[in-house]
Amino acid sequence: MLVEGLQMNAKRIPRKQLAAAWKTLSQKPLPKVKALKVSDDDFNHVLEHRRCLEDDFREIEEWGRVLSTKGTDACVFNGEENADADYIIIVRENPYHSLDEIIVHELSHIARGDL
Repeated sequence: MLVEGLQMNAKRIPRKQLAAAWKTLSQKPLPKVKALKVSDDDFNHVLEHRRCLEDDFREIEEWGRVLSTKGTDACVFNGEENADADYIIIVRENPYHSLDEIIVHELSHIARGDL
């Protein structure tokens, strides 16, 4: 699968699981979200590729410091114009938190409009 211009193996996280988490955050309809689980190496590669000043500011606001990629379970970003989703969530294969916690956290960024 092509993610952020990088070819990688990815396992899709079911939309049903995303919808259940979304219902805990918002009464609005679930936007077009694609959530993928990728290897830790591919995840780190995506984070390095996507690193930007806005992410650093958001991490400082949210966590009080810029986080190392080793402590990051997932990231969410706007879908590309040719993607079949408005938002894409990438989750590392071996996260530090439960998948349900991660999905709620990443969807909360979408619900709050922080992207």
